[in-house]
Amino acid sequence: MMKNGGKTDHKRITRQILVTCLGCSEQDLSGEKHLINDLYADSLALIDMVIMISEQLKIDMDEKDIINIDTVNDLYCWVENKILAVSSDFA
Repeated sequence: MMKNGGKTDHKRITRQILVTCLGCSEQDLSGEKHLINDLYADSLALIDMVIMISEQLKIDMDEKDIINIDTVNDLYCWVENKILAVSSDFA
């Protein structure tokens, strides 16, 4: 997944997951938007996001991880850092 698209690829996939789970448009996903307060993510949407991110990006994410993620940018940064950590484990 990372070889052809790198950072752009996992960000695109994360955006698609947010659109699917939150029922919003990509235009609604500016970085400073708060997942709960601005995009109205409820607990079910957050759990769906965790599952989809884990499955589609092949990284471990659970409900405890989402507690510290407030904004769209927080989520992008978390995903990027997790992918970098996993990549460095295999380097």
